[in-house]
Amino acid sequence: MEALTGSGVVQRAEGGQNFGRLFTVLLFALFIVALLIAIMAGTGLYRALVDVREQADASRLATGLIANSVRAADSMDAVGAGKGPEGRSLVLTERLDSGTFETRIYAYQGSIVEEYALADAAYTPEKATPIVASQRFAFSYEDGLLTVDTDDGSVQVALRSVRGGA
Repeated sequence: MEALTGSGVVQRAEGGQNFGRLFTVLLFALFIVALLIAIMAGTGLYRALVDVREQADASRLATGLIANSVRAADSMDAVGAGKGPEGRSLVLTERLDSGTFETRIYAYQGSIVEEYALADAAYTPEKATPIVASQRFAFSYEDGLLTVDTDDGSVQVALRSVRGGA
């Protein structure tokens, strides 16, 4: 309701003015709540993406270390199999002037380990370096392709030495 004052100025009733202020405050509060919900949803999504990335990185790390070891040792008759303490071992042979050495990769007590030793030395898993935690370690070789399987996935390495390379 409007009232005329003596000077000709129109004054609004207090009820309409209070409603306008209340509406503005409620609209602002709704905007803040919506913004907080969006931030919380974004934070949750970001955490989920970081977890997926960390799992993928760990998987690539485990299989990548094994693949790089095989690639580094890839030469004629350098990649073979042996008998580790808990099953088969992947044996990478290195022939030097000072002797023949082996890098042995195998499963031991819930981890995949790497051991560097003389070719005729016995396996000493307590001196081996753990690469990654994994209950599963298996490998196969077919047509120049070495496939290594772990809990984190598998990796395939095409051996150059089979084709007359390295």
